[in-house]
Amino acid sequence: MFKEKPIQTKSYATFFSLFALIIFIYHVSIYFLYTSKVLDVAPPFYVGDLVRQCYQVDSIDLKQEQNKLQKLHFEASSYHGQKIDVLTIGDSFSNGGAAGLNPYYQDYIATQNNYNVLNIRALNLSDGNVPNTLLALEQSGVLDEIQPKIVLLSIGSRAFVRRFSNSLTWKKKINKKDIYDEMKKMHPRDLAAQQLKNVSIVNTANFKLPFYSLSYRFKPCIKSVCKFELQDSMFSVKADKTILIYKQTLKDLHMNTQENISKANDNLNHLATLLQAKGIKLYFMPAVSKYDLYYDYIRENKYPKDKLFSILESLDKKYTLINTKKILSPLLKSGEKDIFYADDTHWSYKASKEIFFKTSFQ
Repeated sequence: MFKEKPIQTKSYATFFSLFALIIFIYHVSIYFLYTSKVLDVAPPFYVGDLVRQCYQVDSIDLKQEQNKLQKLHFEASSYHGQKIDVLTIGDSFSNGGAAGLNPYYQDYIATQNNYNVLNIRALNLSDGNVPNTLLALEQSGVLDEIQPKIVLLSIGSRAFVRRFSNSLTWKKKINKKDIYDEMKKMHPRDLAAQQLKNVSIVNTANFKLPFYSLSYRFKPCIKSVCKFELQDSMFSVKADKTILIYKQTLKDLHMNTQENISKANDNLNHLATLLQAKGIKLYFMPAVSKYDLYYDYIRENKYPKDKLFSILESLDKKYTLINTKKILSPLLKSGEKDIFYADDTHWSYKASKEIFFKTSFQ
């Protein structure tokens, strides 16, 4: 009886040691074969926001931010009273949200038109709201000092109704100095430097990766990312016939009704009238969602079509609409790959180049 206990203890110790070794080998194998491609990407390279959420490594389009255009725009932090032709205000599509080659569409505007282009990010003073940022600039007198010929507002199409159809702050006074102080902090973001660092080899992502991959075999949406099969090869990655979509895009489709879009259009018309009194033309660029642009190429899709652009196009406007879906769809039909990045919610330089090759400023 007393002799058996040490043997059992030794057996348990051997079992747990073997189990721990197997788990460790599993972590090391999964990490170096797969997970490290998402979590251990050394700057200046960058992995897209969708893959960082769903760990589908076959969709990784590894990129490095490079600006190769002849004329570059000004970020707000580098504005010191220069003559400005075009002022842009927007969300991540306006703020180099995807990194990669020529990530700022403003540089295409600047180069192709020989314009000075200033980009101001949505102000925290205006709750990060794009139209309210324009109103804050107008009401404070900052817009009068910048004196642009054109204001271009842009926002991802899925957020259009939420940001533009509600009541805007038409009469809220914001101190000019506070705006300039915030502008001084608006430096370009180094997205590569913001990725996770020093992630342990043993981590929960090593379990999430195979779990998500298995789950996608049975349903299209896991957590915050949906994965669909495409009819044709449309990306230059291993999973070239797969498209990743931000799940919230699908949830927001119900908001794109005639009533909501009409309210947003009315607000844009009001903004255009305010700017027209100052001799400024308003352009509005809703960035087509990845889902909407690739909708006709998705296989076995049970989700509805996005009606935003068809409704918005039909409404009376006092501003100029840049219909990004209309401009980019022929490029997609021609067989051009990587209009959007496979691993990201944002479009690539190919989209920016095409949009502002087809857009004339008058």
